[in-house]
Amino acid sequence: MWFSKIPGYIFDKQKTPYLTEAKDLTLAQSQYELAAYGVFTGSLYGIIGLAAILTFFENNNPIYLGWLVLSVVVIYSIFSVMRKYELIASYIISLAPACIIIFCIFEGLKNSSSFLTLTIFICLFLLSLKYGWRVSRIVAWQRFNGDFEIDNNNKKA
Repeated sequence: MWFSKIPGYIFDKQKTPYLTEAKDLTLAQSQYELAAYGVFTGSLYGIIGLAAILTFFENNNPIYLGWLVLSVVVIYSIFSVMRKYELIASYIISLAPACIIIFCIFEGLKNSSSFLTLTIFICLFLLSLKYGWRVSRIVAWQRFNGDFEIDNNNKKA
């Protein structure tokens, strides 16, 4: 049943403008794209933060506090980008998935993983950097235009 809605969402120019240049996006299109990226990144870092705090309570290793702080910073940055189009916060959320992949590459090298596994992680790292650059460009372009505030004065009574 819900499978029938997937093609309509994927090919909708308003909600999925992923092949459109950042400077050509409308305010609504940029908000849809930033919201989708924020949900993805926020979910990922929410799970990491929850796992970090539970593991910290179990064995008191300070590295887990670092992961918890990083998770809180990333989630706060997502809200900051969504509400105020903050540029520094966009850089933080742009690099957030790459940090996780770098950690996975480090663990893979430490545990002598296969070449195929490391190649996949490196490709994912490059893709996350490329899309993170797009997110930063979207925020920078909307801030440059001054087209990042929605007029809430036209509310219907």
